[in-house]
Amino acid sequence: MHNRVAVVTGAAGGIGKGIAEVLLREGCRVVIADWNEELGRQTAEKLTEDKNRILFLRTDVANPQDIQRVMDESLARWGAIDVWVNNVGTHYYRKIEQVAVEDWDRVMATDLRGHFLGIQKVLPHMKSRGGGAIVNISSIHALQTLPGASVYAAAKGGMMAMSRSLALEAAPYGVRVNTVLPGKTRNLQDEARLAKTPPEERANQEREMARNIPLGRIAEASEIGETVAFLASDRAAFITGTTITVDGGESCHLFWNP
Repeated sequence: MHNRVAVVTGAAGGIGKGIAEVLLREGCRVVIADWNEELGRQTAEKLTEDKNRILFLRTDVANPQDIQRVMDESLARWGAIDVWVNNVGTHYYRKIEQVAVEDWDRVMATDLRGHFLGIQKVLPHMKSRGGGAIVNISSIHALQTLPGASVYAAAKGGMMAMSRSLALEAAPYGVRVNTVLPGKTRNLQDEARLAKTPPEERANQEREMARNIPLGRIAEASEIGETVAFLASDRAAFITGTTITVDGGESCHLFWNP
């Protein structure tokens, strides 16, 4: 993937940062598109000292003008976009009768509309170049979910369904569209909570976070990044319209009590 250009939304921290880190290691030039300017710039500084291989752009993925600006500045900088990773998302858990219409709209704007806008903008460019890879980060909530997660699950399930249809649209032009469903993955909130936990209690906290996962631990963000890098690379040249679950076996069982 040497010198390929990858845009990763929501890459200032968490899974997005892990994806950007792996793509940089694989040789890509990476655009970090995130609304958090301070954290985004810090992440760009930490991930690589080579400023010719990384670019931070403050982005609200639900805003078509922001997405167009990401396109324009990425192309102005590097002349092409080979990989587009729709990662940005927001969690939301509440019983359905407690969900305000504004909350529904906010989750859908971030978790579904933002993905749609990114694909709508980048797909014509990829088609004109004769190829490209789009990877959408959904969640295991698209398959198996919990009470009180209906809004979040609807957005994640919609993302997976949208990806399959888009894979059919894009295939004649050499553009592949795939979806990754992460399970519980280490994030900024987890790190902040563990940092405040006494050292003797951290191991218990880690075990509690992974109690439902057969492999006995939660995922590292870079492990999601490894899957994305594979799907974006020529190693996955015959893979499109598929969904890969990366959850340590969590979605395999009805009840896990080892």
